[in-house]
Amino acid sequence: MQPDQMPDSYKGGRLLYRWRWVQIVPAVLDPLTGDELMPAVYGPRCPDAPLDVFDATPEEIETTLLANAEVRALVAAALPPPKPIVVTEFDTEGNLIGEREVIPEPPGIPAVPLADLKAAAVDLINRRVGELRADHITVTTGQSATYLVKQDEAARHAAGDAGPFPYLEAEADATGLTLGAVAALVGATATAWTAVNAALEGKRRAAVEAVKAAETAVQVYQACTHLRA
Repeated sequence: MQPDQMPDSYKGGRLLYRWRWVQIVPAVLDPLTGDELMPAVYGPRCPDAPLDVFDATPEEIETTLLANAEVRALVAAALPPPKPIVVTEFDTEGNLIGEREVIPEPPGIPAVPLADLKAAAVDLINRRVGELRADHITVTTGQSATYLVKQDEAARHAAGDAGPFPYLEAEADATGLTLGAVAALVGATATAWTAVNAALEGKRRAAVEAVKAAETAVQVYQACTHLRA
């Protein structure tokens, strides 16, 4: 396995891999003397469950990413030395003037550009907030506008307006409740949702601003912890 085959996460997703340098094949020992006949084989694996950036602490994220970097360095160091390549040199007239061997540079440890990582993190944060909102309201096309109309009808009903209240009346018919009961329920639900949504929006903005201010990949992932419960 090459270092570039060991990402921290899948396409900037919320789950961080936890790479470890583990024994893959045990050493072969002489049954009589106990001497090592063949050394153990080690390599990178992910034996532990991935770390969810939205449930983790900043310290856990930092520890995981630093450990991943250390394992990638071990993988790079364990790679066999690259074979030399022959470089042929010609003069300006195309005549062969010599050949020389060059040792290629070993494969480097790739790094996702910080700007790309930030863009992926902002998208991840926004999608996560959408999921959290969906725990409280129905998130479908047109539903937000429906909630606003129902909320307006409930407020007008509470203020003594005579109507009409088509959305409240439709819900009253569907549920068997009175118009007043539906209006009170919609009003109370809207009040409770406003508090929940305001808190979510505050966390979302804090996370996005932390991403913008991040100077390292670790800090980008740590920004997601603003959405912890």
